[in-house]
Amino acid sequence: MVRLSVPKPPYKKVPPKWLAAYEAHIRTVELQVAVVAAWVLLITVIFYQFTHELRLAQRPDLWLTELGFRIPVLLTALLTLTSHYLRKPLCQSRYLLRAMGLSVMAMILALFLLHYNGQSADTYQITNGIVISFFGVAILSVRGSREWWLMFALPLAIFALVARAQGLTLRLLLPFMFDPLVMMAIGIVMSEALRQLRAGEFLARQELREQATTDQLTGLLNRRAMDHFLEKEYARAKRHGVPFCLILGDLDHFKRVNDGYGHNVGDIVLQETARRLGSAMRAQDALCRWGGEEILMLLPETDLDGAIHLAEKVRLSLANEPMLAGEDSIPQTISLGVTNCHGRDGIESAIKRADDALYQAKENGRNRTEAIASPYFEHVLSAHQSF
Repeated sequence: MVRLSVPKPPYKKVPPKWLAAYEAHIRTVELQVAVVAAWVLLITVIFYQFTHELRLAQRPDLWLTELGFRIPVLLTALLTLTSHYLRKPLCQSRYLLRAMGLSVMAMILALFLLHYNGQSADTYQITNGIVISFFGVAILSVRGSREWWLMFALPLAIFALVARAQGLTLRLLLPFMFDPLVMMAIGIVMSEALRQLRAGEFLARQELREQATTDQLTGLLNRRAMDHFLEKEYARAKRHGVPFCLILGDLDHFKRVNDGYGHNVGDIVLQETARRLGSAMRAQDALCRWGGEEILMLLPETDLDGAIHLAEKVRLSLANEPMLAGEDSIPQTISLGVTNCHGRDGIESAIKRADDALYQAKENGRNRTEAIASPYFEHVLSAHQSF
């Protein structure tokens, strides 16, 4: 089976098997949000810097000071857009979002302290700016609560300390900060709702994809999904000359299990077979229910000796320990056919060789591993047999 090393779960509702895909999905969302936010900030901040007269807030003496507070926002926006359009990302989008959010918070809170006099139009206009900024920063928090503490708690704590140092008490600030704080709460709620919608959409899409690519009984890849992996690996082998191997396995006398114990027990045997085979394989390998009781294994970057070794490991994992189904202890073995491929012969011919090797294993007594090397290799390894 294909296994991936994944980061710590961002959200509990996403199953562990989908965490890597979900992390990739969130990174895509973060990139999209970062680019849109960068354009919005770039246009908005420049507009506000040059429209004092239009907003009846002309303070020529503070023009350069305001520009100084706005420069970090402009720089982070420009950095984000440059990284995106030049396709040379300097850091992950999540860090760019954090940088934009923190720079916006620092800018708007600093401008509030700069213009505050308790009653002037300038102060109320900056308050309106805080309302807009708090809502926008909440939307930038794509990952939810872990971002809110950084985006809001840290800047507001610093703001409170600076305001106190300037002699501004909570009683004086609250009339101006009440609406921004309410908007911050609304923005956080909306951000969480969007996060839940994204997670729900992702889960629904993954469930549909899994239904289309997974065998429902064993949880292994189905034949359609395996065809995709085979084509991809064959193209890589053809392009880079990297060998891969196939192992085709078939449970020995499986019909006897169904006839003697019933199909429910047969299903348990198939499920346990899938579990044991999967535990013996590497993270980069792929495991498929090829049909009925047949299993196909794809081993990238593996030579024939390595594939035979793994096939023997797989064979022994079944042969050495009976399977338990209720009170029944069922001995079950598997026959395996192994072949290699180097990208010069096609997938169909490689599968045909694996099937021929499996036929040899069946003819030679079952519970065996047989191998047929690709004719494009100079050396041909003899069949392997184990008891």
